[in-house]
Amino acid sequence: MATTHKVSWAVSATPKVTVDAVDGASMETTSIHENIRKTLGGTGELTHDGAIDFGGVTDGGTNYLQATSSGVNIGDGDSRFIWVKHTGYEWSSSSALGSASTDDVDIYIDAEHIASLNPGEAWIIPLPNTSSTATNFKAKRGSSTDLAIEAIGLD
Repeated sequence: MATTHKVSWAVSATPKVTVDAVDGASMETTSIHENIRKTLGGTGELTHDGAIDFGGVTDGGTNYLQATSSGVNIGDGDSRFIWVKHTGYEWSSSSALGSASTDDVDIYIDAEHIASLNPGEAWIIPLPNTSSTATNFKAKRGSSTDLAIEAIGLD
């Protein structure tokens, strides 16, 4: 019996604008951005070989990775899909979180900074075809304290 490994995803974003309160006239209000006027989103799916090369889980339990100043690998040139989440906590061990943190986690592809995640934020990098030029995806701490992240890099 053949096995097929797929990962599916959906993303959405709501661009908003907040108008300050005006004494005697209106309360502070938040609404969808006037020029965009809609929620943005999309979905995708890709097939991969099932290998979890970076991060991951063991029997449903998270293996936290340690985002240091030099970074922790979350993918490479063979990765087809990368998911990374800033837990919002300092690194303690692969199975336990440390103290809460407000520091950012920075995402790099080779030497290029491509994203920053605030505590609790997650990001996906779908790579339907393997990369011939990117060799290393890393998550680095944004300050002086090592941070705990969750990540899965699939081939």
